[in-house]
Amino acid sequence: MRSAPPFRRLAALWHDRTGTSVIEMSIILPVLVVMVCGAADVGMAFLQQIRIQQAAARTMEMALAYRSPTATLSTTIIHDEGATGYGIPVADTSNQVVADMWLECAGVRQTNYTDVCATGSPARFASVAITDNHAWMFASLIPGWSATVPLRGFAEVRLQ
Repeated sequence: MRSAPPFRRLAALWHDRTGTSVIEMSIILPVLVVMVCGAADVGMAFLQQIRIQQAAARTMEMALAYRSPTATLSTTIIHDEGATGYGIPVADTSNQVVADMWLECAGVRQTNYTDVCATGSPARFASVAITDNHAWMFASLIPGWSATVPLRGFAEVRLQ
């Protein structure tokens, strides 16, 4: 029995469709996995950003509702509330939570929050800024890449 000439065997292989789905899936599957993992990672970054912003907003809501007859609102109280709201230890000194309180007289920022305005009506403000970094979950899959994205939540309120 004679074998078919080489070009006929190649032609037969060319027209054979067995296993085509496996080859197509092996090409498409890595792309789909990367897209799903990337979408999950971006979603986690958005979730962390929302948590930071909510902690800042809740802190300013607390500042508005603060009505203690024995104590006055201070940057320490705002800082501690912001740290607690986001889940950072209160004693944290990495400046992830920055609280500020200031007085404006006729639109000009004053150096002392407790001063009295000589002219114009006083406007007292409080603000909190919470920062954190989101480390990409799948950055470790790429050798030498350890990227992070800075996230920031900010809220400000007029107290008077």
